[in-house]
Amino acid sequence: MGLKLNSWEKNWALMKSFFTANEIAKISGRLKNLKIENVVFCSFESRFARSGGLAAVTMNILPYLKEVNKIPNVLLMTPFYSTIMDKTKLQPTGKYFSIPFNNKTVNVEMYEYTWNYSKPRNGSVKEYYLKAEGFFETSGVVKDPYVYNDSDRQLNDTLMSENVLFFCKAVPYALQSLGILENIIFHLQEWQTSLISLTAKEAMLDGTLQSCGSVQTMHNSYDSFVPWQALSGITKRALKQKTGTGLTAYQTGLQLVDAPVTTVSDNFAKEFTSDILQTDYFAPHLQNIFKKSGVYGVDNGMFIEVSPDFAKKEKHTIDELRKIKLQKRKALLKVLSAYKPKERFGELTYKGKTISKLPDNIPVVVMSGRLDPMQKGYDILLRAVEKFSEDELKVVLTPMAIRLADLDYFHEVAGKCKGNLTVFPVRLERGYQELQSGATFGIMPSIYEPFGAAVEYMANGTVNIGRATGGLVDQINSDCGFLYKEDAVTYTLENIRSFVETGDVVQMRKMNPWVQSMADNLYDVLKKAFHMYQHDQEDYYKLVRNGLKKVSSFSWETNARKYFQVFKKVSR
Repeated sequence: MGLKLNSWEKNWALMKSFFTANEIAKISGRLKNLKIENVVFCSFESRFARSGGLAAVTMNILPYLKEVNKIPNVLLMTPFYSTIMDKTKLQPTGKYFSIPFNNKTVNVEMYEYTWNYSKPRNGSVKEYYLKAEGFFETSGVVKDPYVYNDSDRQLNDTLMSENVLFFCKAVPYALQSLGILENIIFHLQEWQTSLISLTAKEAMLDGTLQSCGSVQTMHNSYDSFVPWQALSGITKRALKQKTGTGLTAYQTGLQLVDAPVTTVSDNFAKEFTSDILQTDYFAPHLQNIFKKSGVYGVDNGMFIEVSPDFAKKEKHTIDELRKIKLQKRKALLKVLSAYKPKERFGELTYKGKTISKLPDNIPVVVMSGRLDPMQKGYDILLRAVEKFSEDELKVVLTPMAIRLADLDYFHEVAGKCKGNLTVFPVRLERGYQELQSGATFGIMPSIYEPFGAAVEYMANGTVNIGRATGGLVDQINSDCGFLYKEDAVTYTLENIRSFVETGDVVQMRKMNPWVQSMADNLYDVLKKAFHMYQHDQEDYYKLVRNGLKKVSSFSWETNARKYFQVFKKVSR
């Protein structure tokens, strides 16, 4: 099913603030005749610099955009992070160029990586990495492309903004250096690239490029204020007309972009203008823009294949599924008994002895992914886990923490729940696949979730339990898993603000009514799910089977076709 874009209207509300009437007419003429021949995917994450889900999208979507839509050229444009990346994995292009930035000239070198893919058919795309001395020098300790200083948040934000502005200025010049001058669609990812909607238009006017349009995808509503004075470092036009001291990157970019604004799931698109977390906390400053031109959901495809053990998908019998899951459970328990990296803490035991003898009817739950106290809800799960008695459940957590202090509450609960909880605060060298397929339930207590990884659990035959938010609502229903939500009366702006303000020390959230309600309702749905697993096995394995069927509805082919609809609006 395609996107319903008939009512969409282009939002060029800021064009007159940057360009004259004659310049706007010239830009409109270039876009009117633009053909979709070169799609430039612009991202601050890549296969060599990962933080969240954007890196996974980047490593999946490009071949499908190219092959499904028969686009002649699709490429990635991204920073080269000297403190994170290994230059030997890339090839020099021999291309160099210089750009004016903040009243000085900066030299840029380009490296490339050739991605030879086999799906949806054999082919290749180029990835280009921009390297410039003094830029993209992130913290090498945490190896996160968004962390320039992990001890001073204000300094980190300042450095991030400077690098964002530089990248947005450099990208059109990089295309010129490659000899790609016309019929370009810049597919912008997140706020870090949104100002290319400005620099691309300026590039058409100064002769750097001939014809190029911009399309914006928001994976989050995270944004950053950009003062007019800072913006003047990439365009003198910013000083022609201005109100106040500046706008955020999205306030500027979304009012210059040339096509419908998209995000990565249908439900998250709706939440941008209906969920108090977005409307009153994260994105109140964008509500007028959203209401004028809308936000459209384009579901991501699958990041992994269905496990070969479940190749028959929904055609498996209940007995077949039970046999496979018990084998996977046995393999998981073996890993949990033997794999003990030095960073691991918290014991898993049964009746005070080895976990390897755990009876089949005791559920094993797992939660994986980065540790973001503002989003992922690890502390909500920990509060629910505290309510269970010894040997009622076994919990495995794999939080990837930037700050060691964020693990304090994990240590506290691991001590209280001895025997029930173990924590791997490291990138697993073994056991990840066993966790995905051997667990009884995968838990996603997200505060918000643009898309989420519920389908990854489903593809491994594991039932999901998730908070009813964002993309999790599109992935999980009563046929394949369990959704829960806190009591509505607790979901207030006051409680949300208190929640965020205590992100540095999550133990301080214990008196927050919203946190209490989320934990209580998660506990209730866990008890319900456990009862089904222990007493209604046929119903449990029906959830497994329906999950395997559900994952087939998330495809990169469909994703690529919907984005092509969006690309075509550039020339409208």
